[in-house]
Amino acid sequence: MRNSDITKLRDLDFNLLKTLSVLLEQKHISGSAELLFLSQPAVSKQLTKLRSMFNDPLLVRSGNTLLLTPKAERIKPKVHSLCEQVKQLVIPDELNLREIKVTVSIMFSDYGSPHWISRLLRELHKEAPNVTIMCKEWSKENINQLIKGELNIALGPILGSSTQCESIKLGAVTSSFIARNNHPLFSHNVDTPPFSSFPLIRISGSTQYQQIYSTVLPDNPVMLDQASMWLALDTLKYSNALLIGPTPVMRDLAHAEEFQYMHLKQVPNIDICMSWTSGLTNDLFYKWLIDTMIKIGKDIIS
Repeated sequence: MRNSDITKLRDLDFNLLKTLSVLLEQKHISGSAELLFLSQPAVSKQLTKLRSMFNDPLLVRSGNTLLLTPKAERIKPKVHSLCEQVKQLVIPDELNLREIKVTVSIMFSDYGSPHWISRLLRELHKEAPNVTIMCKEWSKENINQLIKGELNIALGPILGSSTQCESIKLGAVTSSFIARNNHPLFSHNVDTPPFSSFPLIRISGSTQYQQIYSTVLPDNPVMLDQASMWLALDTLKYSNALLIGPTPVMRDLAHAEEFQYMHLKQVPNIDICMSWTSGLTNDLFYKWLIDTMIKIGKDIIS
């Protein structure tokens, strides 16, 4: 290392990096002070140093709130990444899953709950019993939380956020519908069921299927919209409604309940994706968790 580099490092205060990371995340001086176990004047003093260091106000007041400056927005992901790298220097290389006590927030539609999440919970019960899963519905608000790093994982693609989120496409699956065993559609021996007159049940949070409903299945009436999986399955038992979803999910639901399923050839394949906050896999536990969830997702597809 050159002498000039050593001089620059000597002038740096690494405590300021932690304060900067919290301030950029919280956008609130008193709230940041609580998280840092510092007094509010101490955080204000550190913010003054940071403003001088970056030659930028970083946080500017707008009414009763503080907003990030354009420069603060640009450096925020880099600061977060640096903090994660520093943290990795001091955490152990070996991971004892049974000692992990953490709450993991996962966003998913109801299509993910009977398969992906239930299988994950079985794995956690066996390997990491002290981990809590916080279930989050698929919504614009929660997508923004994921991008900001306030939510951990999503079962689905997060479009247009490649710098804030990491994503992987696990594959694609066909779509099928399920209905009660004695549904009129199952009495017709034809390749394409005449289902356009039967009502649909739309599951909450499925962005890809919302697009399919409007483009491929526009003529079907809608009995329930944004329904939970529990309500959808209960309604299927006494009505002529149809529930459409990924074939692996529909097939297993049909086998577990008193339903039949049928493949829908006219519906395009559905991409099965998984996304998480950028840099999350730098943590040994989250790397194990994401690897486990990817394996479960691939097993479901296959």
